[in-house]
Amino acid sequence: MKPRNFLNLHLVLYAFQTTFTDASTKRECTTKTKLIACPLTKFGCTSEVPYDKLLEHYSSPIHQEKLLKAIENYVRELHTKPFYDHTQFDLEKDDYSEILQTINILAEGVSCLHDDNVAIHNNFVQVLSKIVEQQEQIEKLKKLVEKTLQMLSVADMNNKILQNEVETIKQTSSDCSSISSNDGSYIWKISNVAEKLANAIANRQISIYSPPFYSSPTGYKMRMRLYMNGDGQARGTHLSLFFVLMRGDYDSILTWPFHYKITFCLYDQTGTQRHIIDSFRPDIKSNSFQRPRSDMNVASGIPKFLPLSIIQETNNLYVRDDCMFIRCLVDFESMPKMCIPYALNLNLGLPVSIREKAIQTEIEKRRTPVSTETYGTELSTKTDDLKVANETKLKSNATTNGIDMCRQELI
Repeated sequence: MKPRNFLNLHLVLYAFQTTFTDASTKRECTTKTKLIACPLTKFGCTSEVPYDKLLEHYSSPIHQEKLLKAIENYVRELHTKPFYDHTQFDLEKDDYSEILQTINILAEGVSCLHDDNVAIHNNFVQVLSKIVEQQEQIEKLKKLVEKTLQMLSVADMNNKILQNEVETIKQTSSDCSSISSNDGSYIWKISNVAEKLANAIANRQISIYSPPFYSSPTGYKMRMRLYMNGDGQARGTHLSLFFVLMRGDYDSILTWPFHYKITFCLYDQTGTQRHIIDSFRPDIKSNSFQRPRSDMNVASGIPKFLPLSIIQETNNLYVRDDCMFIRCLVDFESMPKMCIPYALNLNLGLPVSIREKAIQTEIEKRRTPVSTETYGTELSTKTDDLKVANETKLKSNATTNGIDMCRQELI
């Protein structure tokens, strides 16, 4: 190191050591308005100047003179003692070794920190990658859940369809196991009335079919269709009862259209014979009574056969042990209106031939002219028959035409 440079460095260090003896003094001196003693005070420069005027003071003649004096003192010191202080040099060398060791330690620490930083970065990349994978998995799970919900919805629909098919199979099985009638009359026993009504109200099965029956062994094939909760405008208020022509094996040799009067009877099961009886004549122009081209024609009948409130009453006349009986009677002989209640009130336990004979006798009896001698007796008999007929025709929605009621076709 050159002496001049060393001197300059020494002067600068000396000046700062003298001026800023501690951190608090340094903070105070940096205030612009704070007065600061000149660093060359011991050389005779006793000026105190503000911090922001120090450079201006250093250039002043007084300070330059004192600075020259200080330099002369340093020059004399250089001539009176060796330039290098070996002790100080050894101390500085030891300090440098310590500093070098510290630097090495710090370098190792920096290296470790760098390694840690790299490891943290790698972990961050891995975590970020896992987050991306998890997000992809979540999206896949969302799609899987949506697909599962769709499948469940389809399964629910299929289940409902299967339930309907099961009911149809049960009905078909019941049809197959039932003894078919072949005289144009059939009594349909409907069991589990409460369940069937609940199914109709819930739209699980809105209608049920009776087993098929025939007009003769080679005759018309037909059945009844019952809407437990009503159909069309009668929905929720009445039982709707319809007649259905079915495709049979002998249709090609039968007479068409079907034109015979149809009578329905809901039996009173208490023995008071307060049956619900209603009839209608087919509309021969309707497709419902033409020769069937499919398994079944469109049903036609009486939409407001019976108010629902009647069968929903506790201990009503028509539902006992959760069962009710409906009869369909096809009139092939144009039975007189007044004979229909008589025919329906006959003991069903009698053989068909006996019942037919009794009906025929009643018809002939009603057609026989009344003599003068028996007029009073006949009038009394007819009056009694009229009472029976009126009782059997008890029905809240009956039309003014009595038994020969208006027909309505199920669309």
